[in-house]
Amino acid sequence: MSRSRALAESIVHRYLALVRHQRRKSEQVRMAVNISGKQLSVLRYLVQEGPQSVGRISHHLYVRDATTSALLDRMERDGYVTRRRSTQDCRKVLVEPTEKGRQIAATAPLGMIWLLRTRLPELAPEELEAIDRALSRLSEIADVDELELT
Repeated sequence: MSRSRALAESIVHRYLALVRHQRRKSEQVRMAVNISGKQLSVLRYLVQEGPQSVGRISHHLYVRDATTSALLDRMERDGYVTRRRSTQDCRKVLVEPTEKGRQIAATAPLGMIWLLRTRLPELAPEELEAIDRALSRLSEIADVDELELT
């Protein structure tokens, strides 16, 4: 096997290992606290950043507002979050965690995305730039439309 072919296989293997790990971590969260990884991500985001609009939560999750609204409907029904009108702008609805939501955010296992968001900023800028370039190139090779994700 040529060196290029071996390296390409190693890259695919590492990518698939990351995907599998993400799925496994998400399942661990579901088993531990009976909520999805996305729901836990919302709770941790709200605990860390304070009350947020649906749009800001959508941006954090990289999903559309309609997807976020449906997710928040389930979370509100299950008692994890509440929604209220902003006191500064009554057109704006803010989402915040309930005490039940805060407890889950504090006790649930850390998911892979949360770990990346927490640990990546600790790396040197040069290392982050190298990782960013590599992932950007992988996205190009795989025909990923990054604008579609925003």
